Amino acid sequence: MDDWNRRPRISTKYAYRGIDASVLENRHLRVMVLQGKGGDILEFRDKRTDVDVLWHADHEWSPPPSVLQGAEPSWDEHYPGGWQVNLPVAAGPLEFPGGTYEHHGETALVPWEASIARDDETAVTLELTTALRQYPFSITRELTLPADAARLEIQESVTNEGAFELEYAWQQHLTLGQPLVGPQAHLDVPAEEGYVEDYDPGNEYNRLESGAEFTWPEAPGADGGTVDLETFPSTDARHNDMAYLRGFEEGWYAVTNPELDLGFGVHWPADVFESLWYWQPFGGLEAAPFWGRNYTAGLEPTTSHPGHSYPDAQRENGTMKSLGPGETVEASFVATTFGGEDRVDRVGPDGTVETR
Repeated sequence: MDDWNRRPRISTKYAYRGIDASVLENRHLRVMVLQGKGGDILEFRDKRTDVDVLWHADHEWSPPPSVLQGAEPSWDEHYPGGWQVNLPVAAGPLEFPGGTYEHHGETALVPWEASIARDDETAVTLELTTALRQYPFSITRELTLPADAARLEIQESVTNEGAFELEYAWQQHLTLGQPLVGPQAHLDVPAEEGYVEDYDPGNEYNRLESGAEFTWPEAPGADGGTVDLETFPSTDARHNDMAYLRGFEEGWYAVTNPELDLGFGVHWPADVFESLWYWQPFGGLEAAPFWGRNYTAGLEPTTSHPGHSYPDAQRENGTMKSLGPGETVEASFVATTFGGEDRVDRVGPDGTVETR
């Protein structure tokens, strides 16, 4: 009998909770993608350790309706965790002639067309395409899994099919969870500096000082001390913070858990995605639908920052992007798992992990 794992495999004929799904698989990784809901990557499983590195929502969620009405539905109501592409808004809201985008825009709420672009002994490729309903943006994603590597290669492009220049934010909303993330794990990222969200009064669960600027990785704490953001809090913590990291010569990060002998790394183009949003709902997100149930590290390459005061703050700091009629912007990403390492010096564009 042939070895089932001797070549990569791909199928677009799966379903997850009634949503059309695809699976890419080799002997190192199993990746599940929901083409029926945003093209979300909902499983990134390292087969050696049998660990899915992504965070999965503890709250009940439902697929978005087949037809979106204006600014509805709520992004969070239909948020399963995992990895989303957010366009043309990260955070929000954004008002434009004839409509409004609320939290995180539209891409994660619409179905995508899925097709197999490659299926041979050296690699498999899933092609995903969609067109937004309120913005004249078309998006293409190609996800390639090589035959004998623990890495997923992603090519994305966004085209303005309209006749007018339009502002946008583009985000990889990637959330990691237990067992990878925990107090025994470390975060390595080559940011120079960062700053903390300006919190509303009464936000009692922040461990970081509201609005503080800092040199990575030591951030001012709300208690007057400092917080080492290369480490993660205890799993019974009650913290909820948002920080924005910047000053990247090269875009990458790695989360390594030596107790699991497992790490996860991402590489992205820092000239396009110039900031890394660090969402930190470690048991303290006191809002629906979360209510403190999630222990999550959201490490989200994004073209603009911050998430609050959108879009005025992004226009003022020069990070808001725009796309002219017929223009296309492209980006390439690599996500990989690895073992046997503690701290990481670099994740390269080919997924190579260099250690300290």
